[in-house]
Amino acid sequence: MPAVTTASHTQRAARVTAFGLLAVGALSAGACIIGSSGPEQVDPAAFAWNAPVSAPATVYVRNMNGSVEVKPSTDGNVRVSAEVRWKRGDPKRDVKFETVNGANGPTICALWQGGTCGAAGDYHSANSGLASKLRGHNTDASVAFTVYVPTGVKVDAFTMNGSVGVAATAPVMARTVNGTIKVATSVGPVDAETMNGDVDVRMTTLGADGPVRAKSVNGSVSAYLPEKFDGMVELSTVLGSLTSDFAGAALKGEDKKFSAALGTGGRKVEIGTVTGSAALHKLNANGTVSAP
Repeated sequence: MPAVTTASHTQRAARVTAFGLLAVGALSAGACIIGSSGPEQVDPAAFAWNAPVSAPATVYVRNMNGSVEVKPSTDGNVRVSAEVRWKRGDPKRDVKFETVNGANGPTICALWQGGTCGAAGDYHSANSGLASKLRGHNTDASVAFTVYVPTGVKVDAFTMNGSVGVAATAPVMARTVNGTIKVATSVGPVDAETMNGDVDVRMTTLGADGPVRAKSVNGSVSAYLPEKFDGMVELSTVLGSLTSDFAGAALKGEDKKFSAALGTGGRKVEIGTVTGSAALHKLNANGTVSAP
């Protein structure tokens, strides 16, 4: 099976291919963590790193098994910590941490039995190889990243099995295969996608050009945008319902796919799922939800 790759914002086409491959890998990797036994052990300080980073840099966080949580920093430093939980195996042998500084900002990775961590979010690991290595070392280790990011620094977060939560002040990209995604930022856009889980993205303003995306396969998706913005909105579902609070995007109860130009159009806004509901809501400048 080919290697799984997640890359930078400029490698969007490659990222889409990698996301499809990750779905297959998740099934293989998931099988190796079933049936764990023994008391759970925790290392709350398995990894720590910090360094000054300023806008318009991007912080890239890469994980395979576990969550990623991003919070605002109180100073100009990116601060990273990682907690490891396990019942089987030796996390000091089975999980390695790497940080690579690049021209666009740092990449922080958790690696299971090899793989590579590169600049601009470059992250490689073999699907079936990962599963077999995990079986061979009999580990069920998971990593929970907590990352503090300075004002104006963009976030690009990925994990395979786990949730992604981001509170930021700049554009965000978030990906997982099995888990929920929740993003709130004062400056969008946000691009978020999962296969199994709900997605909730909120932007009080829209800054740089770029699409707004909230996508899932098995889960509900919601996007909260400023009361006034310019964009071409596309909402879609197969088995759920569609909701929009915006004038000019009135929906019928039986609609499963809908598109409308709001304002002058332009920016693409995609909100879609297969098995859940898809909703577009208004967000006030203070972050509260506007009445429909």
